This record gives sequence, structure tokens and C-alpha cells, in this order.
Amino acid sequence: MAGPRRRLLAAGVAHADRREASVHVQPVGGRLSLGEANASAAGAGGFGGLAVRASYATANLFQYDAQVSVLAGTAAFDQGRFVLSGSSTPIDAPFTLATQAVRLDAGATVRLGVRWIPTVRVAAGVQAVRRASPAVEFAGVTYLGADTGQAPSVAYNLVATATVGLDYRVTRRWIIGAAIGAAVAAPGLGPRWDTLDLTAHLGRYWYPRW
Repeated sequence: MAGPRRRLLAAGVAHADRREASVHVQPVGGRLSLGEANASAAGAGGFGGLAVRASYATANLFQYDAQVSVLAGTAAFDQGRFVLSGSSTPIDAPFTLATQAVRLDAGATVRLGVRWIPTVRVAAGVQAVRRASPAVEFAGVTYLGADTGQAPSVAYNLVATATVGLDYRVTRRWIIGAAIGAAVAAPGLGPRWDTLDLTAHLGRYWYPRW
């Protein structure tokens, strides 16, 4: 009886993937690459945040999903051009820039297993990025806020994301997993806010009668 019983359990888990909805909570962090109009090159730093993803599967192989991410990070730049308070002469100096981003994207996730589930997700969306005034280091002094001659601003991007991960189905209702990925902003709308991401997530699944 052990063999047939085991096969019945496996079949029940496999069919649980179809017509299921889920919500995933995902801490996220990684490497940030930040563009800035007055900098000689892109800045780099770290970021972190939280994402919430909702999904619905119409087949065992894939699910449609949408995700909201709230992120924050700081990037350091080798050089930027500023007109500092009390001077009319532009200077070149290193600086750091703190940012916060809200991203909304939608796409699909391919799922290649039953208990252990390799995943590939691709999505596209929009993000809004708030940039604080820079912190400029010049002649041993740190200039902040209005003293840098650069006010806080908000920029928008179109963004494409891709992740590769591995999930584990703990029970029919709960999945845990981790993934690595990247998000790349399309050029043309605003300065770039690109990331290399590492996420962990906990997912709750249920089976609506739609």
C-alpha cells in the first residue's frame, strides 16, 4: 500500500498548482546602480526593501502575477558638478545620494516542479524614484540640502525585471523560496535606477472557485 499511497499524494500535490491564487511577502536587497545627470558616471551602492506579489495560475506550468515593491538605497559617485552655497563657481566633487523607489510590475512565472519548484519570472512595469539632495564632500566639508544647490526630485522609469529562483512546497497552502534577479530601467524617461536583487519569500496559496 505504501507505493500507491505515495503516488496518490504526489498526484494530489501536482494538481494543486492549477487554478490556485497566492500572495507572497518578500524581503529584498542587493546592489544598486544609479544614474545622475550631473555625475561623470553612474553611482553604486546597496538597497533594501519589501515586496508583495499576488498571483493566479491557470496551468501547472505557469502563473500570472503582479508585484508592488517599496525600496530604498544610497549610491556613491566618484564625481559630480555642483555650485555650492556661498560660491558662484562650479566645482567637481564626490557625493552620495539617498533614494527611495516604489515599483509596480506585472508578468508571469514559469514553475518547473511540484515539491521543489525551480522558477523563472519575467515582468515589466513602472517605478517612481525620489532622490534626496546629495551629500557633497568638498575641502573637508560635507554640504547637505540647499547648500548643494540641488533640491530633492522625483523621476519615473519604465522597468523590466527577470528573476530565477527555487521554491519549496511545505504544504499545499504554504511555499517558501528564494530568488536572484535584476531590474533594468529603460532609457529616456529619467535617470536610471537599476538593481541586482536577492529575495526570500513566504507564499500563501488558496483555491478560489472562479
